[in-house]
Amino acid sequence: MASGVCFYRLLGSPAVELDGREVELGPPQAKTVLTALLVAANRLVSSDKLAEELWGDSPPASARVQVQGLISRLRRALRSPDGEQPIQTKGTGYVLRVEPGQVDVDLFGEGIADGRALLTEGRYDEGVSRIRDTLTLWRGQASAMAADVLGQWEELRLAVLEDCVEAELLLGRHDRLVPELRELVAAYPFRERSCGQLMTALARAGRIAEASEAYRKWHRRLADELGVEPSPAIRALHSDILRAEPGLSSPGYTVYRKLVAPCQLPPGLPDFVGREAQVQDLLAELNPDESRDTPPVLVLTGVGGIGKTSMAVRLARQIRDAYPDGQLFSALRGTTAEPRTPEAVLAGFLRSFGVPSDMIPPDLDECASLFRSVLHGRRVLLVLDDAASETQLRPLVPAEPGCAVIITSRFSLAGLELGRSVPLDVLSTGDAAALLARLVGSLDLDEEAESAGQVLEYCGGLPLALRIVGSRLADRSLWKLGDVATALSVERQRLDWLQTGDLAVRSSFSLSYRQLDPDRQKLFRRLALLPSADFPEWVAAAAMDVDSVERPLEDLHRRNMVQLVERGGGRPRYRMHDLLRSFALEAVAEESAAERAAATGRALGGWLWLAERAAARLPGSVLRPAPGEATRRPMDPAAADALVHDPLVWFQAEHLGLEAAISRAADAGLGEMAWELAVVGADYFDHRGQYAEWSRCHKRALGAAISSGCVRGEAALLRGLGQLHLYRDEFPQATKLLSRSLKLSEAIGDRRGMASALTGLGVVSRATGRPDEARERGQRALVMFTEAGHGLGVAHMHTSLAVAYLEMGRLGEAEAELDRAMAVCAELGDDHRTALVLRRFGQLHLARDDPRRAMTCLRRALGLLESLRDEQCAAQVRLDIGRTHTILGERQAAARVLTGASSQFVGVGNHSSAAACERLLGSLVT
Repeated sequence: MASGVCFYRLLGSPAVELDGREVELGPPQAKTVLTALLVAANRLVSSDKLAEELWGDSPPASARVQVQGLISRLRRALRSPDGEQPIQTKGTGYVLRVEPGQVDVDLFGEGIADGRALLTEGRYDEGVSRIRDTLTLWRGQASAMAADVLGQWEELRLAVLEDCVEAELLLGRHDRLVPELRELVAAYPFRERSCGQLMTALARAGRIAEASEAYRKWHRRLADELGVEPSPAIRALHSDILRAEPGLSSPGYTVYRKLVAPCQLPPGLPDFVGREAQVQDLLAELNPDESRDTPPVLVLTGVGGIGKTSMAVRLARQIRDAYPDGQLFSALRGTTAEPRTPEAVLAGFLRSFGVPSDMIPPDLDECASLFRSVLHGRRVLLVLDDAASETQLRPLVPAEPGCAVIITSRFSLAGLELGRSVPLDVLSTGDAAALLARLVGSLDLDEEAESAGQVLEYCGGLPLALRIVGSRLADRSLWKLGDVATALSVERQRLDWLQTGDLAVRSSFSLSYRQLDPDRQKLFRRLALLPSADFPEWVAAAAMDVDSVERPLEDLHRRNMVQLVERGGGRPRYRMHDLLRSFALEAVAEESAAERAAATGRALGGWLWLAERAAARLPGSVLRPAPGEATRRPMDPAAADALVHDPLVWFQAEHLGLEAAISRAADAGLGEMAWELAVVGADYFDHRGQYAEWSRCHKRALGAAISSGCVRGEAALLRGLGQLHLYRDEFPQATKLLSRSLKLSEAIGDRRGMASALTGLGVVSRATGRPDEARERGQRALVMFTEAGHGLGVAHMHTSLAVAYLEMGRLGEAEAELDRAMAVCAELGDDHRTALVLRRFGQLHLARDDPRRAMTCLRRALGLLESLRDEQCAAQVRLDIGRTHTILGERQAAARVLTGASSQFVGVGNHSSAAACERLLGSLVT
C-alpha cells in the first residue's frame, strides 16, 4: 500500500490502517458510520440512512447533528498527511472514496478466485498456499452492525476453507488437519462437508472409532436440533469407513459423494395462451425470498381439462433458473384407482439425486426425513401433478424455505397446512378465442366468426375441449368451423365428438366420476336433470328425495365437479360446467325412465312449493288462480322460511331458475306443472314490472298446457297475457285473450277464473269509454268473487266499481264502493290493497275539489307501497300526487314527482300513464 493511503478492514471489527499503524476511529458509533460508508463505497449514503444504521426506527431529535459530528471525527482520523480527505459531502449525504485494493474484502475476493482457479488446474500446493494466505485477512467474526451486509463473506470463507481442506486431504495432510477440522465442526456444527472431511481425515489416520464417533455425534445433533437425517452422501461415507473401503486411504478418494441436480420438467405447451395476469402473480409468489420461513407452495385446483398441468409446467419452466439445485416432477396419479404412495415418490426423488437404492429406507418417516436432509441448504423446485389427498402430499412437501412446490389436483386440498389455493377457472372468452385462433389460425376464425362463437360457447372455455377441436380440424383439412359447430350443437353427441387420439373430454371427466361413491355418483348424474346448470342446494335435495345434500355437494365442490358460485339465504348455490353437465346427462341415462321422471318431478315440485311460499309473502293478486293439481314437494318449513323470508330477494336470485323450471316442465310434457309455475312467477314479475319475463314464461307454459289438455291452466295463462296487454294499452289484443279465457273458464265451471277474466274486460270497457259496460262486468265479477269466497277479489271489484262511478261522475256511489272495499281490506289485513283503495279515495277528493284531503290519502298510499317495495303501483300514486301538486300550484314539487314517475312508466312500456305524466309536465311550463 502506498504511503499516506488508508487500508480499510471489514473482515472482522471495522478498522483502518495508515502507513502500517491502526488509526484510532473513536466510539462504536463512528465504526458503524464507517462500515455503512465502506459497504456503499464510492456511492452516496444519505444522513437518514446513517441515522437508521445507528438508531433504527427511533432516531433522536438531534440525529442529523450527531451524524455530522461523527463524520467530522472520521474525517480527522482519515485525513492523509498531505491533507487529502476521502469522505466527501454530497447534498444531504456522504461518499467515501476508495481505490481498488484499499479494502480487505477486495483482496479477499481476488485471493479466493486465484486459489480456486489453481485448484481447478490441479496445482494443489499453489492453490492451498494462495487460499491460506488469503484467509489471514479474516480477523474473526464480523461486528454486529456489519454482519447483516457482510455475512455472505463469511459463508464464502467457510466454503473456500472446505475447498482448501479437500485439496490438502488429496495431498495426504490428513494428520495435521484433524485439530483444525475439530474446531471447525465445533464452531459450525451443521456444516455437513466439514464433518465429512473430519471423518475422512480421522479414517485415513487409522482412527476409525473416532471417525465413527464424529459421525454419531453429528447425527444426534442434527436430529435433536433440526429434526432431519444426514444426507445420503455422508451416510455413504460412514458406511465406507465402517466397511474399511479399500480406496478410502487413497489420496484420490472423494471426500463424499456429490449429489446431482435433476431436471425432470416435461416440455411446456408451445401454444399456451391466456391467464397472463395470474401467471405473473404466481411467478412472483414462487420467487425465492430470504425472509421466508417456509417454502412457497401453490395448489392449482380445478375440473379435469381446465389446464392445471399446463399451467404448472409453464410456471416451473419460467422460474426454474431460480432453483438451480434441481427441478423434480412426479405424476401422483390421484385420479386413478391406485394413486402413487408417498414412499414410492420419495424413493424416485432420492434416486434422481444420486442416492443409491440400498441407502433409501423403506419406512415413510425415515424416507421423508432423508429427503428433507438432501434438500437442506439447496434450492429445489418440485412439481407434484394430480395429487390425490393431503395425506399423500404431506411427506413430499419440503421444509426448506429455499425450495418451492407447485401442486395440481382436482381436489381442493383445504386441509394442507402449507400452501396457497389457486382455483383455475375456465378461460375467459377472449383467452378462449385466442387459443382457438392459435390452434386453427386467426384467418379461419375471422372468416367464420359466427361459427367460431358457437364453438367457443359449446366448449365453455375448457382448454382441453378447445385443443381437441384444433387437433380434429388439423386431421380433417376439409372441415370448417361451421362443421364443428354443427357437430357440437347436439348435446347428447357432444362428448363423442370431443375426443381425438388419447385426448378425450369424456375420459377426463370419467376419472373423477369413477372415484365417487355410489350415492355421490347418483347425485352427480341427477344434477343433469335439474332445470338449469346454476342451482340451489334444496332443488338437488329434491331430485335425490332427501332433506339435504349439502355435504355431498360440498364434496363434489372439493373435487371441482361443481363450482360454488355464491352464498345467500344461509345456503350455498352451485353451478356445473356445461360439458360436465353433458357427461352427467350421459350418466343419468343409465337410470330407468321412471327413475328419471320421478327425480325431475320432485325437483319441479320443489320449485313450485317454495315459489308459492315466497309468493304468499308478496302482495296478493286477483290474477292468481286457485292451486292446480301439480304435485308439490315440500321441504322443512323452517329452512324454507329462512330462504324466502324476503321474497323479493329470493325471486330476484331464483327467477332465472324458475324460468328454466317452466321450460323443463314444458319439455317433459308436464303441462299442469308448467302453468302453475308460470302463474306463481307472475306475481313477482308483476310486482317488479318485469313484463318481458312474464310474457316469455306464460307463452312457454301456454303451449304445454294446451298440449296436455289443462283447460284451467290455459285460461289462467291467457288472463295473465291479457293483463300484460292492458298494462301496455293494447286493448284489442287484451280483449281477445281475456274473452278466450272467459269462455274456457265458463266451460269448466270455474267461477273464480270467470271473475278474473271479467275484471280485465271491465278495465278494457272503462279505458275505451264504455263506463256502463265496465260497471256491468264489474258487478258480475263481484258476485262471482263473493260466491267463491275470494276476499281479495271482492275488495278489488268494489274498488273497480268505484273507479267506474268516478268516471261517470257519480261520486256518492263511488265513495260507497270505496268504503266497502276499505272494510274488506281491514278484514283481510291487506296493506297493499288498502294502499290501492286510498289512491282511489285521493282521486275521489280531487273530483270534489279537495286537493289537500286528496294529498293526505295519496301520501298514506305511497308510504304503504314504498314499504312493500311495489314500485309499479307507487308510480301510479306518484302520478296522482304530481297532479295534486299541480292543482295546488306547487310546480317544483310536481315536476320532481312526475319526472320520476314518467321514467318508471317508460321503462315498463306503460304508454298511457307516461303520456299523462308528460301532459302534466307540459302544463307546468305554460
